[in-house]
Amino acid sequence: MRSNSRWRRVGLVAAPVALAMAVGTAVVGGQAVAAPAPITTAGDPPPVAALPAARAVEPKVEREALGAPAPSPDSGNARQASSPDPLKLVAVSWTGPTPDLIELRSRLANGAFGAWTRVDPVDAERDGRRAAFASSEPVWVADSREVQVRAVDDGAPATQRVALTSIDPATTSNDARATAASTSSPGLPKVVTRAQWGADEKLMTWPPEYTPTVRAVTIHHTAGTNAYTAADSAAIVRGIYAYHAKTLGWGDIGYNVLVDRFGTVFEGRKGGLERPVIAAHAGGFNRETFGIGMMGDFTSVAPPAAQLEATAKLAAYKLGGLYRDPKATVTLTSAGGGTSKYPAGRTVTLPTVFAHRDVGATECPGNTGVKSMPAIRDRTAALVGNLATNPIRTKWLAMRGVLGEPSVVEGPTGQGARVTRFSGSNGSVYWSSTTGAWSVIGEINKRYDAVGAASSPIGLPRTDERTAPDGRGRYNQFATGSIYWTPQTGAWPVRGAILSTWTAAGSERSAYGYPRSDQYAVSGGVRQDFERGSLFLPSGASTARRV
Repeated sequence: MRSNSRWRRVGLVAAPVALAMAVGTAVVGGQAVAAPAPITTAGDPPPVAALPAARAVEPKVEREALGAPAPSPDSGNARQASSPDPLKLVAVSWTGPTPDLIELRSRLANGAFGAWTRVDPVDAERDGRRAAFASSEPVWVADSREVQVRAVDDGAPATQRVALTSIDPATTSNDARATAASTSSPGLPKVVTRAQWGADEKLMTWPPEYTPTVRAVTIHHTAGTNAYTAADSAAIVRGIYAYHAKTLGWGDIGYNVLVDRFGTVFEGRKGGLERPVIAAHAGGFNRETFGIGMMGDFTSVAPPAAQLEATAKLAAYKLGGLYRDPKATVTLTSAGGGTSKYPAGRTVTLPTVFAHRDVGATECPGNTGVKSMPAIRDRTAALVGNLATNPIRTKWLAMRGVLGEPSVVEGPTGQGARVTRFSGSNGSVYWSSTTGAWSVIGEINKRYDAVGAASSPIGLPRTDERTAPDGRGRYNQFATGSIYWTPQTGAWPVRGAILSTWTAAGSERSAYGYPRSDQYAVSGGVRQDFERGSLFLPSGASTARRV
């Protein structure tokens, strides 16, 4: 047991475990348990964008062996943990081979133990780094102070190999307010950011890593109770974050995003929802996939409609923005390890939207979660719409050999245009209704970004990159200027009256040659340097002159 004061000791005794449930009934694991309580708020919650950053809190975590066998006649080989304080979020870990069955239950507010809930093993590693020990996904037990765990392996009791981890996520000022109504567009739903749900970024020791693209979406359930309230959701996310980042040693949360049963979306793995960041959600298949964790246990209870809708919107945002067909298939190569069903190097053909159990030795996302997969795919496809009419996609397909794969989800530029970034040749494609879709690649694209891209003085591109007439350089034309590049001079924009004077003189074949600087302010006007001289534009003048 660690003596660090940040960690809360959990007293462990012999007795059973029950999941804290709300009032009402539902059938879970063949038993009647409490159904999810309806969301209630005191007035309308503020928009997510209006939420300030929450005070970052470091969850308290403790791992300890379970106590002696429980004496309850219905507990089987269970052992029990108890605590004077609410246990909140708990996980099960073990030594040796993963038991065939691990179940957990907690004592309810009425004094009885709830239904036994099966817990799934979490992947034993993120790509390239094994977890500190074999463990389950964490389970929300709310304010329960007693938890029972039992395990069976090859028909024999295995509970003696099991330990319990308790995670207290603490509270923040945003917990009761971080609820967001789903949007009606196929774009990104409102998201509760890491800052807003109170992520302690000191726990984030895995700097973001990226793959060239995302080809598929993986659907998960986090397991545990379905009876949490809206005010519990942010705390559950903080607990999972601390457990994945600190206890398992991954350095961050495993899921790219999480969706609670009310349809609220929480940012997961750090690195930008629009970029292809590598997470740790499906061992062997963490690359080129986007992991959505539906918060709850969908073994016997179906995900709520709001949760399914938000999940489909997230999938549509990621897949549609990268021009992937949600109802197609995709071929991925396993990296092996973890709970992967496939050894390293094996290629596997999967639905573009697939369940975790399709690639892992797990029940995730539960039997009813799997039954919801066709509905998720159908809704995702409906939100994506007809990709064939997308002009940026059309340009990409025509230049795929140069552009590579779509990397950053298509989005607005703020100038009435849209842009998608690609993995090859540092390329981007910009589109507007007035200019059409054009690519900008390589060093010219780097310079375009440096001067402000679509919001720069030269505006949107009006051509793809071309070879200059002298055959030595390359250029793109933009709305109000051009960018020229050679290996000797680099890439520089030319615009306005200086461009007019340079063009009239013969452009790159003139006495000036190629530009080797941007325009810069000097006394009495602006100047731009070229290979063999400079042009000066006096303030208020319409014609530049050589200096």
